[in-house]
Amino acid sequence: MDFKYIKYKVKIKLAEKFHIFKKKFIEQRDKFMRKGHEKMTVMFIPHNEKKIFNFQISKFIISFFVLLFVIIVITSTYAHLRSEATKREEQRLMAEYHDIRSQLLRFERITNRINTSMERLKPNIEELYILSSGINETPRFWSGNDDPISRQEFDEIREELPNEIFTIRRIGNDISSATKTIRSIGNFVSTRNQVVIDTPSIVPTQGHITSLFGWRRSPFGFGRDFHSGIDIAAPPGTPIRVTAPGTVTSAGWMGGYGITVRVSHKYGFETIYAHCLTVSVNVGDRVRKGQQVATVGQTGNATGNHLHYEIRLGGVAINPYPYMSRSW
Repeated sequence: MDFKYIKYKVKIKLAEKFHIFKKKFIEQRDKFMRKGHEKMTVMFIPHNEKKIFNFQISKFIISFFVLLFVIIVITSTYAHLRSEATKREEQRLMAEYHDIRSQLLRFERITNRINTSMERLKPNIEELYILSSGINETPRFWSGNDDPISRQEFDEIREELPNEIFTIRRIGNDISSATKTIRSIGNFVSTRNQVVIDTPSIVPTQGHITSLFGWRRSPFGFGRDFHSGIDIAAPPGTPIRVTAPGTVTSAGWMGGYGITVRVSHKYGFETIYAHCLTVSVNVGDRVRKGQQVATVGQTGNATGNHLHYEIRLGGVAINPYPYMSRSW
């Protein structure tokens, strides 16, 4: 079969169907228009029936007003629902606002308490710093530690944020400064404690002091002599303990000192324990602070049982009394 003939037949069929559809569409449109232009009479009859009001209106106009009424009802319903949803959202936001406000007030109170505590703590830290460093002026380290933020950026955000933010920022800077200061104080105290441990700083024996360091009346005759240590009277056999860690340099008879123990310490200190009854260490021994090295006796030039205790610094006798305290 010829292709052109088939094409022609299809084209004829499509034209016929389109013509039929067009005809039906026009008929339906004309029918609709006739129905729409049909008139309806509306009458208003009073009870006295003296005058009757009537007017005619087409179905198109009635349909228009019905459609308009439906649109108004739908729009009003939607607006009402949106209004209710908006009210509920406002209530929720107000509740969140009050909650945030209460949290901000609580944050403000906590910030003020922290700031007050920090301000009270500052003088104590300053005093500790002065004591540890030996200076006589108030340190200026509270304002010297700032955040890495430019002055221009700081001025731009200052009006946008609550004051508590900047209070916390300042407290953070103060805490950072205090931490560094306390660390420095801690290092000083640690070093000082080590010095105290290595320095003669305890009472060598239990008893009572009978003679202090310095010039005194001679216990062996008339006149005055210089007493280079402290005498501590105690019963014979009372333990004598070394007052700092060190090395025993001599342990035995030492002329008028009688049986004596000498111990060398750090920083040029040397301690002497004289008039002992017995000795419990040997030359070259390493002794711990508080370790027993001898017992109280009356050997050598002594008028009674006692310990003659000396401290020498660089070979020169110094007053032992200030060093006979654990809190030195």
